[in-house]
Formats: sequence, structure tokens, C-alpha cells
Amino acid sequence: MSDWNPKDPEALTTRYDLSDWSVDDRADVAAALADAEIAHSWEGSELLVAQDTEQVVDAILDEIEDELDNLEDDDDESGDDNITEYELDEWSEGERKQLCDMLDNLDIGYRWDGTMLLVPIGVEAVVDSCLDSIDSRGVTFVDDNN
Repeated sequence: MSDWNPKDPEALTTRYDLSDWSVDDRADVAAALADAEIAHSWEGSELLVAQDTEQVVDAILDEIEDELDNLEDDDDESGDDNITEYELDEWSEGERKQLCDMLDNLDIGYRWDGTMLLVPIGVEAVVDSCLDSIDSRGVTFVDDNN
């Protein structure tokens, strides 16, 4: 460890704005810096390190950021496998609203991606019945698994 002191106004300091990082992510940064024996300090969500450790800190932050990106990508990919999509682009806004009301009353979770209805796997039979009861024209089942 160096003799760097973050409270010394003469100390050459590099600052990193990590306000977009969660508290847990910043805790991971602190742990990684401690493991690397890099002196650091915090001013709110801003990380302060000695200027002579900047390259090492950059590498540590890049590594943590890559890990976080990979976790987010894994979450995105696994989420798509658990969703059934219904393209309802030929349906009127009123028909889609009626479908939303039916799904809400049945306590079925859903979301919209434009005119694409996304529902969890396992509720297709109920959703199909709702769709049929409103109008079956213009409904295309999208199956990405085939």
C-alpha cells in the first residue's frame, strides 16, 4: 500500500463516479480493491484512489463491469425461455384492452412489447381461451423454440 491520503489536498487522486452502480456493486469494488491492497476512499458514490494506481483500478472496474454485464445477459436469456408470445397487431386497441381486463381478472401476469403479448409459460391454455372468446382473427402464435 502507498502512503496516499485522500484527505491530503496535495495528493494526486483519481476519482471515479460510480453513482450508476448499485450499493452491492460498489461493495464488490471495495472488496476487490482491498484484496488488491489498493488504498481507496469514498465520497458518497465517488471512488477515490491514488493516481499511481489508476491502471490497476481501471482493470478491476472493467472486470467487475464485465461480470455484471454477463449476469444481466444471463438473466435476459433465461427470461426469454419462460415466455410465450402472441402477436396481436391486427387487434384493435379496444380488443387488447378487453384482453388485459380478462388477464387481470384471472390474475395472469403479462406484459406488452408493442403489439406482442408476453405471458409466462404454463398459462397458454387460459390465454388461448381468452383470445378465442374475444376474436381469433389476426392472432399469430410465435414459437421461437422451433
